[in-house]
Amino acid sequence: MTSLSLSDRIRVQRESKIVKSIQLKLKKYKLILRETDKSGVFCILRAMDHEQKVQEYRDKTKAYKELTSNPFEATLNKVIRLLNDLRAKQRKITAWQYKEMFPNVKTCKLAYMYFNPKTHK
Repeated sequence: MTSLSLSDRIRVQRESKIVKSIQLKLKKYKLILRETDKSGVFCILRAMDHEQKVQEYRDKTKAYKELTSNPFEATLNKVIRLLNDLRAKQRKITAWQYKEMFPNVKTCKLAYMYFNPKTHK
């Protein structure tokens, strides 16, 4: 690994200070910095306003429920055990079906709600 040039080290230090300053201000004023969408545009919101909008969205859609614990690993293990049982013991599914349905542990994750603020309002 090559070391950074002096100008790059100075730039890293300067940008690190800027990031820390932004983090402190966000925390001090209870703000949230969010990416609005895939375009890379950022939006700064008051945390209270954001939570209120999220709650309104949840109430309106009835599509999400806040979890107090993460059931992902237990659910993943149940799915794997069921597939193993269906394939090995009961012979209800083929090897191809087993392979197609088997979850990829590296990419599999629990679905979650993300809330994109409307920047035009």
